[in-house]
This record gives sequence, C-alpha cells and structure tokens, in this order.
Amino acid sequence: MDNSSFFLKKKTANSYYFGRPLNSVQIIPATGGSGMPDQQKQQNAATASRPQPQPQPQQQQQQQQQQQIVIKKSPLPPPPQPLTPTLRPPVGQLNGAAACAASTASSGFSDPFESLKWKIGLRNASGRYLTAEPFGYKLNVSGSALRQRQTWVAVPDPARECLYFKSHLGRFLSADADGNVACSRDKPGVEERFLVERHGRDARLWALRSLQFGYYLAGEEDRLHCFAKSPAWWTCHLALHPQVHVKNLNRGRYLRLDVDEDDETDAAEAEGDEDAGGGGYSGGRQLLCDRCNPWGPGALITLQQQPDGRVAIRASDGSLLASNGRLVASELSERTLFCLDLRAGPSSGLAFRDSAGRYLTNVGALGLTRTKNSTVGRDELYVLEDSFPQVAVQAFNGRYASIRQGQDLNANQTDISDTETYQLEFQAGRWRFRTRDDKFWRLSAIGTGISGNGEARDPSTLFEMQPLPRGRVSLRCSNGAYLAAKKLGALNAAAGGESSAGRRPAEEEQFRLVLLNRPVLVFRCGYGFIGVRGSRLECNLATYDMFQLEHSANGYFIKSSDGYWSILGDASISFRSSRPEEFVFEFCNRSCVAILAQNGCYVRGEQNGTVRADSSAITDNCLWEY
Repeated sequence: MDNSSFFLKKKTANSYYFGRPLNSVQIIPATGGSGMPDQQKQQNAATASRPQPQPQPQQQQQQQQQQQIVIKKSPLPPPPQPLTPTLRPPVGQLNGAAACAASTASSGFSDPFESLKWKIGLRNASGRYLTAEPFGYKLNVSGSALRQRQTWVAVPDPARECLYFKSHLGRFLSADADGNVACSRDKPGVEERFLVERHGRDARLWALRSLQFGYYLAGEEDRLHCFAKSPAWWTCHLALHPQVHVKNLNRGRYLRLDVDEDDETDAAEAEGDEDAGGGGYSGGRQLLCDRCNPWGPGALITLQQQPDGRVAIRASDGSLLASNGRLVASELSERTLFCLDLRAGPSSGLAFRDSAGRYLTNVGALGLTRTKNSTVGRDELYVLEDSFPQVAVQAFNGRYASIRQGQDLNANQTDISDTETYQLEFQAGRWRFRTRDDKFWRLSAIGTGISGNGEARDPSTLFEMQPLPRGRVSLRCSNGAYLAAKKLGALNAAAGGESSAGRRPAEEEQFRLVLLNRPVLVFRCGYGFIGVRGSRLECNLATYDMFQLEHSANGYFIKSSDGYWSILGDASISFRSSRPEEFVFEFCNRSCVAILAQNGCYVRGEQNGTVRADSSAITDNCLWEY
C-alpha cells in the first residue's frame, strides 16, 4: 500500500477511525478512481475476488450507513500541547503596587488603594458648566453649579497625550468633522479624543482641542460646537470628595503630616530653603512622602477647591501647604494656591502648579513636599486615592485590639499606634479589617482564635457587623459565632453558630469602633455638600464646610467654627451650640455613614437642603459620604 494515502471510514458525524482532524488533511472524492493509485486498485480488486462472508442484517445496515472517503495526507501542524492553567507568580515575587493589584485581581475583591477617577467640572468664561442632560443625551453650557449632571470623568489615553470625557450617563463627549458636538457613544473612538492646551499666562485656563480635526470646543447655553479656530477657555474644578490620599507617581509613596515640635531643623532647612520664614509657620510641621501605606490620620489630605479653579492643600491638622514646603496656619494666599494640571499618556497623573510656574514635587531623602521645577516629569505627578475609614477596636475591658505582640489578636493595649489601627473595607455586605502590613483579620484554621495574617482571597477574613446601642457593634465571624474578648484580652470566636443566631450579643461580644483618620470631616449626600448657609445647615451646596470631629464616650462631637452640632425641638440641627451633643456613626458601606442623634433618629437630608434628625430607619437620604 502506498504510504501517501489511506482509507478513513466515517463512523458517526464527528467520529473517525484514525482521529485526524479534518482541518489538517485534504479530502479527495473517492468516485471515478482518479484519486486512487494503480497499486491500490490492484489490491482492492484482489480482495474483492476472494469469497466474502455474508454479513448479518444488523452488520449490513451499519455498513450501508458508513461512507467511504479517500484522504490524501498533507503536512500536519505539530500536535497541540496539553492545556494547563496560567499560573501567576506568588505575590511576594511582585513588587509594590503590582503585588497589591495582582493579589486583589486573583481574589475577586476590589482594591481599596485603586486610583480615584478624575471627576471634574468644566466652566466657561461666562461661569456656566458643561452639562449632560439625561434625556436624549443632549448637551448645553447652562449649569450654574457643579452637580451630578455637570460632572465629567477625564479618562487619560494610555498611549497618547489626550483625554476622553465621560458624562455621568457613561457616554463620551465627541466632535465630528462638521463641528457638531455629541455625547451618545458608550465607547471612545477617534472623534472622542481631546487635547488639553493651557493658557500661557494663566494656568487655570484650559482649551479643549479635537485631536482628530484640530478645532476648539466652545459654546454658550445650548449652542455648543467644536469648530472654533482660536482657543475658547474653560476652568477645571474637581468634583470628587475632597478628602483623599495622595501618592507620588515616581516614588510610590504617600504624603503624610510629620509633626516634630522639638526639632528645630526641619526638612525645609535641610534642603536649603532660602524663603522659609513667615506665613504663620510653626517649626517641625511638614508634608513628607515616605510611607508605603497611607496609615493613620496624618495621611489624610483635603483638597480645598477655590472658585477660580485653583486648589489649596490642607494637612490633617488644618494647616495649608505653601509652595516652599512650609505648613502655614494663615489664610489662603498666592503661596498656598495651586493650579491643576492633568497629564495623559504612558505616565498619567495630576500635577500642581504654583503662581510662579513651578510644580509640586518631593525632594531629598525625607521627601519634602514643595515646588521646584518648571517642567513636569514623573516626580511631579501624583495619584489621588480614596481615603477609607481607619479605626481602633475597643473591647469591653477598655483596651484596644492589637497585633503589637505578634500575629495573634489581643485586646490588651491602652494606647493607639499603627499596630492598633485597622482599615475598614466593605465587601458584599460584610467587612474586612486590614492591618498596616496589608494583611487581614482572619479566623484561625486551627482553633477559634483570630490572627492578623489573612489574605484577601480568604473568606474567613469577612465579618458581619451589627450595630448595637451605645455606639457598639458585634462582629459575626465566618463560622457563625460572635467575636468575643476574654478578660485577659484574647480574641476568639468559640461559640457555635446556632447559639449565636437570634440572640443579643453578650458584653464581651460588643466592641466600639473609634474612627481615627477623620480629624476633620466633609459630609456629602446625593444633593450636595453640607455647609452653613445663613443661620442653618444645608445639604445641597456645591461648596462645603469642614467640621472637626471630637471623640466622646460612645460616639463623637461634631464642631463647626461657631460651635457644636445639637438637635433642636423641631429635629433641625443647630451648629452654634456651646454644649456638645453626642452623635453615633454607623458604617453602612465603603465610604458612607449613617448619623444617629441622641433623640434616637437618623440625620436625614432633603433635596431642598433641609437637614433634620427625624428618620426612624436608615434610608438613602440618611447616607453621608465622609
């Protein structure tokens, strides 16, 4: 038989004798004999002349169903390799943010240290904001304040130095060849690319030029177009919650407040600052960039938006960052105001430019935050990240849960440091407690103890939180038992799930969460920010007021510049009381709390701006972003 061809008989629709895939062979019809060599024909004729046994009826029927085809071999590709799952390197072999991101991606949990989206508002020279209407994806420039419809997400292109602008409806701003402006596409293309050009003498002003056609975006009211040949100037305003963490893109470290009242030689003097005095400066206070994790109250940064588009950078103690690196207690001035500069491309980030045209950066081994260069590199770019609540957990014995003495959790410390501070992270109705080492509380695999070495993918790191009277909470572990503290401080979840269900937690199963990283607060609801207007608090403002948070026995005192919050007879809230009144915070999701007043009702906001403590249950209007 010639080895260049062979017979293949078809048994079923998808089954063949030799198992060769059809895409690797050439099928030749068997009719007419033209495709069969002479030697093979002779062998077939000899075989046919031999007496053949008569097939049984069943065999004959099967043979009739079989189809005889002749197949000529063609070069076959190498056999496929067995499929094996793609294995990622262990997280320990990755470095920095990549390790955190890889660990999170594999676990299915959202990364709490993810960068915030660049939510902005664009205001034209007439003081009106670019607005995306919910009906028909219509656009106008009529908004008088920065609210949801005026909020845009500036999405940087990773390959080009251009931006895409996405509305609150998830649609992208676009401009066609005729200058028509629309916002109806849910995926960006070439017509959605815009370049940001900055005014040569005033860095607060932006012009948006279509990358595809080269014309500028301009317009008034509903007459929006993109065929202007000269720049039309816009002012950019931040539209995100102002309390954030700030990370230097090049160093991969976070800004934090450093306080050393006894140190007369600070980082500014160490860097040879020739303009170090004045401005209400108190020695030993500065913003350094030297922390791998944004831990504790010192890492909280507040970006105070100004009407002219510039921002002031406030440290957690309320002081302002000046361009020379000093933290000053004086009012806003040219030295404490910075213009925003969004940069796209392979290195996307946010830069801060002072009135002299120099950009904020971090210098020296200490990472002092100050302006230095007039050009933007990776050292001048920053990433904004959401500031999650960080708490201390106080047990019934008055001591705080700690990992100071090892991985096992014990409520045996009377003071609060980094080892007693935990970040609360919300996940599908339950909570995790992250330690400063990027590990989590977890139920021990052996026994019922609690350790601080859990991984994000471990379901035993999730706890169900239930609010209790007097500002306490209970924590139900993955085994169904309440977390409990013993008299000597050891934490465990020894009780069975059935005994824990349907009963009130005992005293040793009750804990108090002390919010640490909000020395000052900014509240925002679905209608706007809370602030003072006239003689009352209102919750539908485009600008905000900052309130100080003071700890009490069971909750918090909220203080304004004129006094403390207190509940009046009509359930409205006064901000001028000389006597502090206690409020309890109930954590509801990753960035919102419900505020319980002493009258037993929750603080509620209305669309007209009214703020009252009159809700008997937590509704959407009772959730406050903080």
